[in-house]
Amino acid sequence: MLTRRHFVALSAAAAGVACSAARLQAATTRSGLQFGVQLYTVRDDIKDLAATLRLMHAIGYASVETFPAVYNRPAKELKSLINGIGLTAPSGHFDYATLEEKVDYAAELGLEYMICPMIPPALWGSPDGFRQGAQHLNKIAAKAHAAGLKFGYHPHNYEFKQLAGERGFDVLMREFDPAIRLELDIYWAVEAGQDPLDLIRQNRQRLALIHIKDRKPVSSVSYNPLTPEGHHFTEAGSGTIDWKTVLGEARRLGVTQFYVDQDGSDLPVEKSLLVNWNFLSQLTV
Repeated sequence: MLTRRHFVALSAAAAGVACSAARLQAATTRSGLQFGVQLYTVRDDIKDLAATLRLMHAIGYASVETFPAVYNRPAKELKSLINGIGLTAPSGHFDYATLEEKVDYAAELGLEYMICPMIPPALWGSPDGFRQGAQHLNKIAAKAHAAGLKFGYHPHNYEFKQLAGERGFDVLMREFDPAIRLELDIYWAVEAGQDPLDLIRQNRQRLALIHIKDRKPVSSVSYNPLTPEGHHFTEAGSGTIDWKTVLGEARRLGVTQFYVDQDGSDLPVEKSLLVNWNFLSQLTV
């Protein structure tokens, strides 16, 4: 849990990185890219969400991507809290089962992107399951677009398993409405044995957002994000992913939203946020 002592210590460390509080902004990154944090990363610290958001801002992050555990307060109140600390919230994740009822909330929160991060596991086992998932998300996307939102999907690793000669990912990309955008999690693509550069280039028309976490040096692949076999998480710059090339290509294709999404870590969460920032802010792409 993020304690006051940890917050003070990490804020001081962040200040030391940038030399002055005034420079603790994403504009100080060597690449000029802005980086945010998917709030799932700090899921154990949301009881003191304000303090956690202040820490992110102090470190240098420019934005957050919301997720369902913080939707326990009115959208306007959450928006005011985030913006009042100096952060923006361009994107948010919403559970598959409650997407339709949350469209108005997402619009009131002022999001640009409403993202579905996962279809139900019951649909993972066949191409027909993925088609069913795509049909449901097309329906929600139409409602989101009518409310002034963009709608996107975040794949993990299960979509890349071969099913009757095709991958669930290919079914989704084929069946989705052309307006549905892609939030590509680079870790999960690599965990499933995919080349992230190929995915970026092949889906350039949909690609809009990138999730960042690194992968420890393991040779296995996996297709279930819910089991420990796929959990080889580490901070950006501490693993095997070539972030300079990946982020450079995403930038070249027009991507502007990049979020640290640390599903797990060997470090305390506040230290993990700082390690990610130190690497990403100094990266040239």
